[in-house]
Order: sequence, then structure tokens, then C-alpha cells
Amino acid sequence: MHAALGLPARLACYPLPMPSGKFQAPKGTRDLYPDDVLRRRYLTQAWRDVSIRFGFDEIEGPTFETTDLYAVKSGQGILGELFQAFSGKSSEEVEQVRKTGRAPFALRPEFTPTLARMYASRAQQLPKPCKWFTAGPYFRAERPQRGRLREFLQWNIDFLADDGSLEGRAAAEAEVLGVAVELCRTLGLTRNDFAAKISHRGAVADWLTERGVTPDQHEPVMQLLDAAAKLPIETIELRLGQLGLDPKLARYFKAGMPPVIKVEEEGVRKVGVFKQVTPLFTTLIRRGLVGVVEFDLSIVRGLAYYTGTVFELIAEGERAICGGGRYDNLIELFGGPPTPAVGFGMGDVVLSLLLEDRDLIPSGPELAQAVSRRPASVRPDVFVISADDEATDQIAERLVYMLRRGVESDVWRSRENRKPWQPDRYDPRAGGIRPLHARHTYKTTRNLKKLLADAEKQMAKFAAIVHGPDRVQLKHFDARKDLTPGDLSPALANLAEFNIDPKSLGYVGRAVAALA
Repeated sequence: MHAALGLPARLACYPLPMPSGKFQAPKGTRDLYPDDVLRRRYLTQAWRDVSIRFGFDEIEGPTFETTDLYAVKSGQGILGELFQAFSGKSSEEVEQVRKTGRAPFALRPEFTPTLARMYASRAQQLPKPCKWFTAGPYFRAERPQRGRLREFLQWNIDFLADDGSLEGRAAAEAEVLGVAVELCRTLGLTRNDFAAKISHRGAVADWLTERGVTPDQHEPVMQLLDAAAKLPIETIELRLGQLGLDPKLARYFKAGMPPVIKVEEEGVRKVGVFKQVTPLFTTLIRRGLVGVVEFDLSIVRGLAYYTGTVFELIAEGERAICGGGRYDNLIELFGGPPTPAVGFGMGDVVLSLLLEDRDLIPSGPELAQAVSRRPASVRPDVFVISADDEATDQIAERLVYMLRRGVESDVWRSRENRKPWQPDRYDPRAGGIRPLHARHTYKTTRNLKKLLADAEKQMAKFAAIVHGPDRVQLKHFDARKDLTPGDLSPALANLAEFNIDPKSLGYVGRAVAALA
């Protein structure tokens, strides 16, 4: 106990004095009683279910790391918020801490450095791409306030080792951003409740350069831009002046940096001047995120390891619900090979406040029922394969997204005061289809035999082979046979093939949901 408190070994044999008065929880922490635990579990189960449905595998890491790990690339902001730890059992260790002010260990303030270390240590053995998620406690020594505590839960989603092409990078970024947006939708949030904003550090750098900011000033100016919402304009002007820059830039930092462009067909033309984000715009449109995401240059993210695309989900009147971006150089810094990577973190504090304000957390029997529901299947329900050309690639891509999202029942959708936890949301008796764990290949091969082998290797229950919108072949791996709509019901015997229309009785997702 004494060692955990960091007391020198020579003091460990003496009893601590008994304090007077009542004990209280440390500032910035929470005591969770049974109902509180259920409310938190409601969130963490949603995190886990959405992660699994999008094909991410769960990992875990230690709750403390060597302090040097965070010095590699996290930035001064994180280093200033570390809860540091040492055993106190060694006089040399105690003296080292006294001299340097830095303990050998720190409670983790974020997960990305741990993930980079883990991936780097086994990079040659791991699959490519590598899709990981984790959720657990994190710690930051900062001033507690609304939306910010010293101990909190955080959900992390990371997509590592995409193929490095413009299309591959955009696909990975769109998938990661799609997970965050889908989590919000799953919990009942709508586009009126939050804004999904994307930017690119390269585009921000170009904008700054045009206004006289030199490359060596980019990083401190981006740090200032990231903090601008929390600072008075006078402070921003002062800091810009200290950097030798025009204080008038502060008005952009406070009012927002133009332009803000919505992800839609017309937006592709408008965003063309920012060539770095055009592939991502196109991919987001193809995946159905039209009108949900917007390009905003004022989003930069403060962590020093971001290298390209960055994004945040922001709720009105709150801090960011989540934030993340691309960190292509970090794995290499930890001894791994050059590895493209993109990911985000979402904390439970701001999300809980937002859901409470919107009356989107159940209570009583509804809460107990919600946390008792069927979880997402760790074993993939279906593996989607494009059988033919580029046209079917896009059809298959759209199908994967629809399978992961599910189909909400007409009864639930027509209810004026509907809630996301209500049991008839995906009721098949009312036309609903539950969300599925759907995977697809990231390989370039069109060899069907190899793709089916890949599906089996990933332990999928079914393979949906897309030949066109009205022709989807469904293979049942466990039964070792192809299925037809007639196998599900004699009423569907007139249908020769499955299709990708969620409104149709022959929709392949309806078949998989019924059988998986």
C-alpha cells in the first residue's frame, strides 16, 4: 500500500496516521452504485456491439506505461497531464524522481501510444489491415469540470496498415468515421444533436502558409487553433504576437476558418481546392454519409502525432464527443515498419451528459432489459464478396454498410416518442432486421476460391456473393450448401436469387438475420 502511494521504502514500515472526518472520493472521479453501473454498461455495450459489427477485434493493454512512451510523440499537453507513479522501494529511484521531476511510470492518459507499441512488437505476424478496438479506464491530471474528469472510460477504434493508396486511405478513414457516426445513431442521436467535422493537417498547413505562417511555426499555431474555443481572443492575439504573427489571425480562430463544406455531391466540387480530402469526400458519399459530415478547417486536433486527416464529433454546448485522425508515422517511432494508421477515441463523460440531456438513457426495467439484450456476434454473421467488376464492388460496399446498420421496423419508426432501446426497434415481425456483424475483403484479388477461403478463415457463418443488385448468392458455411429464398419460406419459392433491397422479402440481410 505504501509503495503504491510512492512512499520511500524506509517509511513503509511505519503506520500511516488515521485521518479525522469522512473519506471522500478523489476529485475528478466517480463512485458508481448499481444503477450507475448499469447506465455505464448501456454505453459500453453499445461501443462493443458497434465495433464488432464493423469487424474490429478487441484488444487490451496495461493501465500504466513507462513515462517515456508518452514523451515520444504525444506532445506537451499530454505530458503535463500525466499521473506519474513510482514504487519508492529504491533510493536511487526516489533520487531520480527528485532530480528530474519525472517518475518511471505513468497511468495511461490515452491509448494510441500503447497500441503503437503493441503493433510494432508483432507487426510481421499480424494481419493487414489490422482493425482493433478497446475500452477501459484512462487518467489525466487536469482540472475537473463539466465534461472532463481525471478518471474516465474511453473507447478506441483503430484501423492499421491500409494499403497506402489514396483510395485505401480514404476507405479506412471513412470506415473509422462511419463507426463513430453509427454509434451515435445506435444510441438515438440524430444529425440535429451533433456535427461530424473533418479536416486535414496538410490543408490547414497550406491555409496558414498563405497567411504568412512559416513551416516551423505550423505546430505551435495548430496547437493554438485547437485550444482557441477555450481561450479569450485577447490571449490568442497575444500568443500570435509572441510568435511574430499578425494578431488579426485570431478572428479566424474564434469565428471559424472558412469554408465549411458539407459532404454531398456539390461539396466534392467545392472541396476540390483542398485536394487532400477529395478522395475521402467521395468515399463518404458512396457509403451513405451524405449531409452527416462536413469539412471544417478549424479542426486540427492537438496531439503531435497526427499527420493528415483529422476529425471530431461535436455536440452543441459540449466538448467534442470524440476525436481522432491519421497517424502514419507513429508505429515506426516505436520500432515497427512504416504503417499507415487512423483511429479515434470517445470518452464516456461527454457522451453520457449529451444522452442525459436528450433523455436517451433508459431507467428502471427498461435499463435492465436494454443491458440484457443479445450482444453482437463475435463470429461474423456474413462475409460479403464482390464477384465481378468495379460496379459490383460499389454494390457490395453499400450492402456491407446496410447489413451493419440493420433495418428499423415501421412500427418503431412511426412512434412519435421512440427510444433506441425499445425492443421493437428491429422487430422482424414488423419488418425490422437486426444489425449484423458483416465483414468484407480488403484484398485486391477477384479469385472467388481465395475469397471464400478468407471468409472461412475469419469464421463467417455465411458468404454473400454479389453479382448485381438483384443477384446475391448466399453460402451457408456450416451446412456446406448454397441457399435460395425458397429455403427460408415456401412463400419465397418464386424468387430465384437474393437481392440488396432492404424493403424486399428477398433481401439477403433478412435471410442472414433469420438464420445466423
